[in-house]
Amino acid sequence: MKKLSINELKCFRGESLVLKGISAEINEGETYLIKGSNGSGKTTLLRVLSSLIKNYNGTILFDDKDIKDDLKFFQKFSFIGQKNALKENLSVSKNLKLWEILFGKKIDVNSLLQKYNLNTVIDKDISSLSDGQKKCLSLLKLKLCSVPIWYLDEPFVFLDSKNRSILVNEIESHNQSGGIAIITTNTELDYKSDGEIIL
Repeated sequence: MKKLSINELKCFRGESLVLKGISAEINEGETYLIKGSNGSGKTTLLRVLSSLIKNYNGTILFDDKDIKDDLKFFQKFSFIGQKNALKENLSVSKNLKLWEILFGKKIDVNSLLQKYNLNTVIDKDISSLSDGQKKCLSLLKLKLCSVPIWYLDEPFVFLDSKNRSILVNEIESHNQSGGIAIITTNTELDYKSDGEIIL
């Protein structure tokens, strides 16, 4: 069974200790929530767990291998951040063209956009979309690659009840196929997780 093991993790931001002695063991098929107030280090923890921040103490193992030693670890996760990583001055369709290059695959645009009912905005610039539409579009990246770990930073922010339900179903499907999901939140979610890390 594959698992993500976090052992006595500590991380500094400048001289300030942001993460202190965090330990958890997250097995395949599980979702964990990272909870805490604004500025508590939730996003920092996700960035450490995804090896985007390498300056930390403690160990992080995936499939019994230290992620610092795994040169292909970047191929084993998707990271959806709060800022959505969309090209604001380009249309939805042109952003999807960039994704085809990034992910190295042909995208069935209509099928992909239908997931969150975004077909009607295909020719609109990202800058003209609502925050909810931008979030939905960003989350569609999860459909373009098959990876065992999803790191989701405040993914439910700006989503209406219908799209929150769609995302929950996506996460549950990911778990059922053996995937791990780690989600940050500073609000209570109508979602039963397998564990929590409180910051």
